[in-house]
Amino acid sequence: MKLISLGRWIQAYYLCSGLLGFAVCLLLASVSFAENADTSIVFTSSRSGRDEIYRMNPDGTQVRQLTHDPHGAGHPAWSPDGQQITFTSFKDPLAKGEIYVMNADGTNPINLTQSLDRPDSSPSWSPDGKQIVFTAAPVFEWQIWVMDAEGGKPRKLTREQGQNQGPDWSPDGEQIVFSSDRDGHWQIFVMNTSGKNQQKLTDNFHNDWNPSWSPDGEQIVFTSDRDENVDIYVMDADGANPIRLTNAAAKDRRPAWSPDGTQIAFTSLRDGNGEIYVMNADGTNPINLTQHREWDKNPSWGLIPNLSVSPNDKLTILWGKVKRAR
Repeated sequence: MKLISLGRWIQAYYLCSGLLGFAVCLLLASVSFAENADTSIVFTSSRSGRDEIYRMNPDGTQVRQLTHDPHGAGHPAWSPDGQQITFTSFKDPLAKGEIYVMNADGTNPINLTQSLDRPDSSPSWSPDGKQIVFTAAPVFEWQIWVMDAEGGKPRKLTREQGQNQGPDWSPDGEQIVFSSDRDGHWQIFVMNTSGKNQQKLTDNFHNDWNPSWSPDGEQIVFTSDRDENVDIYVMDADGANPIRLTNAAAKDRRPAWSPDGTQIAFTSLRDGNGEIYVMNADGTNPINLTQHREWDKNPSWGLIPNLSVSPNDKLTILWGKVKRAR
């Protein structure tokens, strides 16, 4: 009798332990989803028949189209406060590219540049949300420009011969990182926000481009073909210690940090067409978020200001199924 009782006690103990472990795992998962509930990814996709701006949750759920431009749109970037998105639009009569801004839900698009003599592209916000840096090519050479977030007359920051692309503002607001082919190959440069004190961070006979500053300002993630394939790399903010993060047979490019710096979204061609992937900041656990037959590219990962709150003032968490890489 005592033996039977002991056996039942042991069985009950392990059952309770299993339930406790499950509860702990569920709690940890809830915390993880809560941390990501206030972020969103915008990206460019051709799934409507032309390039348009789309938005989705960071697990790939709830994809919705934001722009409906007759000639297409691309290069979206979240504002620091999550209220707006700046992007390149080709809706104007010349269809050459203008910098627009719209609300986070796609409403109220406004042309900020209204330029007649140049194409404009690749906008990026200053950390305080007061300025937008972008590229423009009035004479077939792309240079870095900056303007107030409300528009107005822009200022040219680079004047060196060659193409200058992909500007991104440092989190402290003091510098702008960008890529340039002024020395024969695309390399990563950094400069003051006035355009002065330009310094080369990478220097090799291959190409480095698409730089993006980490939220803590300590690292820069970028695209490179230095190992005979196009992959994602990360380096210290001064250019030291470059580390290869992806190693797929196809091209990986256009990296973008998550707001907390723990993950990186990027464009990958490993599935035969462009898809938005996300991986840990050390390159592990790549996950295909979009899984669509049309091209998805150019992600921007930002904070959104409003969380869903239940009537009892508790955070409501949206559970989504994460799509694993094929």
